[in-house]
Amino acid sequence: MKIIAAMSETRVIGHSDGMPWDVPEEFEHYVEFVRGATVLMGRPTYEIFGFDTPAAHFVVLSRSPQPAPGAVICQNLPEALDAAKAFGKPIYSCGGAQVYEQTIPLATEMLLSTIKGDYEGDTHFPEFDAFEWQVAEERNEERYLFRRWVRR
Repeated sequence: MKIIAAMSETRVIGHSDGMPWDVPEEFEHYVEFVRGATVLMGRPTYEIFGFDTPAAHFVVLSRSPQPAPGAVICQNLPEALDAAKAFGKPIYSCGGAQVYEQTIPLATEMLLSTIKGDYEGDTHFPEFDAFEWQVAEERNEERYLFRRWVRR
């Protein structure tokens, strides 16, 4: 499993019902990674971004069994991982914060974009132990910095 996220320099990943920035070139970067893959995300993230994500399969981690169109709903992480693996496609953990917190320990890679600038938000990417990871790729784009981290 890979983690994929965009965050501000202060680790903000969301504000109310979306992202506090508009960086289309970074979103296109995200789209290229998840196209045709299986994405794992929480219900709020799915409701905000799911319809704009060209994934082949959606696994939504939610305490509520209420259906979500086009997604498999799972109430806990082990169930969600089993459902995601069953599709036989690469798996990307796409947020929100609680899903990231649960999946970082299981991930082999993190594809993290840091959006340049200062943004206010109410949701943050969790802290992780940088000593467990190393940067395998780094690209400094005009409006964001992309790093691919691999587990040591």
